[in-house]
Amino acid sequence: MIFDFLQDNYTGLYIHYPFCMHKCPYCDFNSYAKGIDESRDELYFLRLKEDFLFWKPKLKDRKFISVFIGGGTPSLCKAELIGNFIDFIAPYLSKDCEITMEANPGTVDINKLKDFKTAGINRLSLGVQSFDDALLKRIGRIHDAAAAKKACEDADKCAFSAFNIDLMHGLPGQSLEAALHDIKIAAALNCSHLSWYELTIEEDTYFGKHTPTLPSEDELYAIEEKGFALLKSLGFNRYEVSAFSREKHCVHNENYWRFGDYVGIGAGAHSKLFNGSTTIRRACPASPSDYLKGDFGKFYTVEDSDIPFEYMLNRLRLFNDIKTFEYKLHTGQDFSLVKGVLDKAASLSLIEFKDDETYCVTAYGRQMLNDILEMFLP
Repeated sequence: MIFDFLQDNYTGLYIHYPFCMHKCPYCDFNSYAKGIDESRDELYFLRLKEDFLFWKPKLKDRKFISVFIGGGTPSLCKAELIGNFIDFIAPYLSKDCEITMEANPGTVDINKLKDFKTAGINRLSLGVQSFDDALLKRIGRIHDAAAAKKACEDADKCAFSAFNIDLMHGLPGQSLEAALHDIKIAAALNCSHLSWYELTIEEDTYFGKHTPTLPSEDELYAIEEKGFALLKSLGFNRYEVSAFSREKHCVHNENYWRFGDYVGIGAGAHSKLFNGSTTIRRACPASPSDYLKGDFGKFYTVEDSDIPFEYMLNRLRLFNDIKTFEYKLHTGQDFSLVKGVLDKAASLSLIEFKDDETYCVTAYGRQMLNDILEMFLP
């Protein structure tokens, strides 16, 4: 189903599963290497249901256009738990709701993938990162290249409505040829969507404290330049900073980037809801132990002065034309509040106004996106 984001204010549901087998040295997500624990998972999914009911009064008659189960490594869960939860929220799902689950190639086989599909998952996102054994070892992944390829082949056989492969570039010791080789393999494995993004070193990670030797700026530039061209030649449309699609866009992520509403449940999950006049947010406690005790966090109202930056931080990631009325649709604020800053960005060739009602980020602006965003800081 194609959702008309220009006509309706949609809502997505994010479910965070914080547990994994191993904490990757580059990972700054709210994840914990706690392994498999079925009794813990049963309690966790009970808390997810309670958390969802915590939101229910604010949802009114809303229907979710997407559900995204991320982590951590949600593919560690039993498919029955996930299926039971999907059944629980079924009355709140729109027709043709996109239901995505992240999976680590080292934690699935074809039978488990079939079980996830039967449970209600219709879009799979495989965290491959690379098809090079040496690179996978350097970034601490638990799977090897053979397992990654097998998981992708199995996902294709299971015929999910869509399946995404996550790849990173700019890895320690990665050459241009190796980066392009990863793209070619992913394309040959018949994925319908590709997330291709640069490894970034975050302060509170192992790599942040023990930084590996990474490709130089010139090498990174060459990887991106050649990579973007290769992806285009292979039929992947770059519709967002790091998202490439052969067919459908990722509905859940596109809703984020359009500053649509989303409910986040689970340890560390964030939420954002616009009620027609104000924008409210909530952050669950990051600690799984606190969440398991039933602490779901508190709601707060976003200051009006923060809205322009928050909106542009998301909306400018998409590379399509932007209609001026979208700003009021998603924020309640008049477009005149941001028009002056956009005019200044246009004078610097960062933004282009195609007419009075349409603007977009220029090719130059895509390279200078952080500079544009700084202009909207309160």
